[in-house]
Amino acid sequence: MDWMGIISAHVMWKKRLQNLLDGTSEESLDPDSIGMDNKCALGQWIYGEGQAFRDTGKFEEVRLMHAEFHQLAAQVVRHYQSGSPEEASRLLGGEYSKHSERLKHRILGLSNEVKSRAQ
Repeated sequence: MDWMGIISAHVMWKKRLQNLLDGTSEESLDPDSIGMDNKCALGQWIYGEGQAFRDTGKFEEVRLMHAEFHQLAAQVVRHYQSGSPEEASRLLGGEYSKHSERLKHRILGLSNEVKSRAQ
């Protein structure tokens, strides 16, 4: 599992969302797809091979936080697409950013648990 790659991919979501708000995005972002927490590499791991680690202390916390992360990202896009770019910007700079930072640290903690169990 490429834990740093997973963290990097989630950190890049802020840039992707900021590009949308700035009008520089060349992506077509679908909030329904973004809100699905089982499509990215971490989500696939959580609902697949990661199930072997669901008894570790951090697994369920990461699963829940990861799902919320995707919901917050989808909300940013929905606000923007519904004509509320100010609300999208407020969410991105506030709750989304704080949640993303907490998730990053929880993923690191989970990766350490997974790695120590594998030894």
